[in-house]
Order: sequence, then structure tokens, then C-alpha cells
Amino acid sequence: MKYLIIFGFLFSFRVFAQTDTLTAEQAKTMINKEVIVKATVAGTRLFDKEGKKTFLVNLDKRFPQTPLTVVFYDKAYRELNLQYELEEKDIVVKGTVTLYNDRSQIIVNDVKNFKTLK
Repeated sequence: MKYLIIFGFLFSFRVFAQTDTLTAEQAKTMINKEVIVKATVAGTRLFDKEGKKTFLVNLDKRFPQTPLTVVFYDKAYRELNLQYELEEKDIVVKGTVTLYNDRSQIIVNDVKNFKTLK
């Protein structure tokens, strides 16, 4: 059983770290599909409404030209626990592409699906 758990952990990490990533431009058309995107953060914005935070991460280009936005709502944003500036950093994000006001986005509910690259 212990080996099965270790194998499952290693397999899930490998799936997330796989090289079959898409660009933000490629991913924007993959509506309702789960994707892994590698891109550069072009800008961020934090909204705070009545104590609830929403953090937006625009990929490759600044808003409104960004092809894809990564969204962290309050709980995920707090778990993200940013200790540094994200702009101009390369990231990898895994999630389902959805539309909001005709703009492509990935909502991150689990911070394990978001990684900054060195």
C-alpha cells in the first residue's frame, strides 16, 4: 500500500510537470478542456471587495490584450501566499479553460496546480 501511495504521488507530479504544455495563445481556444499552460506573467491585479480577494494573473500580454487570465479567488489566493512579485516570471498552470465576459480564463482552486519557474 505504501508503494502504491508513493507511485501515485510521483505519477501525479510527473503529469503536472510534463512537457506537453501549451502557450497561453494556444490554450485560449480550448474552452472547457483541461490544459497545462506555460507562459510569462505580463501583469497582475488584486481586487478586495468586502474582505474577499480576487487575484488576476494576465499571461503573455497586459490586459486587455492578454490571451489568458489565471484567477485566484479568496481561499486559493490566501493559500498562494505570495512572497514575491510575479510579473515577468515564467509560470506553469493546470486547469480548465472557461469563458468570462468572452475572455479565456483558468480558475485555480488548488495552488498545487500553479507553479513559478526559476
